[in-house]
Amino acid sequence: MKTVGIIGANGVVGRTLQQEFKKITASFDTRLFGRQDEIPALDAAVLCTDNPDSVKLYRQIKDRVRYIVDMSSQYRLEKGVPLVIPEINPQTITPATQLIASPNCTTTGLVMTLAPLMKHYHLTEAFFCSYQAISGGGKKLLEDFHTPGSLYENNCVPLIGSVQESGYTSEELKGIYETRKILALPQMKVYPHTVRVAVENSHSLGITVKAQEAFDVAQVKQLWNAFPHLQYREEIITPKEASGQETTYACRLRRDLEEPNIIHYFVTFDNLLKGAAMNARQIIELLLEKYL
Repeated sequence: MKTVGIIGANGVVGRTLQQEFKKITASFDTRLFGRQDEIPALDAAVLCTDNPDSVKLYRQIKDRVRYIVDMSSQYRLEKGVPLVIPEINPQTITPATQLIASPNCTTTGLVMTLAPLMKHYHLTEAFFCSYQAISGGGKKLLEDFHTPGSLYENNCVPLIGSVQESGYTSEELKGIYETRKILALPQMKVYPHTVRVAVENSHSLGITVKAQEAFDVAQVKQLWNAFPHLQYREEIITPKEASGQETTYACRLRRDLEEPNIIHYFVTFDNLLKGAAMNARQIIELLLEKYL
């Protein structure tokens, strides 16, 4: 029996991943661990941990765990580490891979809508403003949100992550560099602005995309609806409807009034599912099917 561990099993993502693992049809045994537990030999493990713990744990377990899926941002941009969304780039995992990174939740919502367009359009630029849910900040931020007088109560806070020397936040830089890596478009320009909003679950983004070619709006909708776990809706869809769903939803698509090679649209999705635990589950499913 193959064994798969969840390390950091008591966190928000770890608990969600436990429920996601129940959807896997392949036979395997789930092992649950805290961050300080001794980790035995395993076929695969998911690190539901922050950067310092992921570094420490990877060093501890790399000689006794065949595949390691890291949910932190620590290794996402490291050369040789695939940054994987199974609907987009499963081929970046090979038999020689050991460490696999799962992308930032906000980046995931963006690239899930960009990847299908690449079949017919040469994408050059993407702007997004995010409206990120409290649950994306983990258990501590959820507790803060439910504390009277919280900064996030009935509010929008245009600061996620730490401010870097450039003036960009760490969250915004993830949107730039992870998008380029996942889509294999190193020259693509990405203009991010990330905002935490008073919504408990499900992230949203307002997105503008530019291509070399003029967009056919009907074709864009068809491309989205043919892509796994992505759906275009003519009616408005909000984080309330997206919460608990595996689908990434797009709506409000329109072509720019002046430049036909630009489109604007709105995206919403469950950040704890496709933005985190569901993506990890899909990677584990891929590993069980092809490599374990």
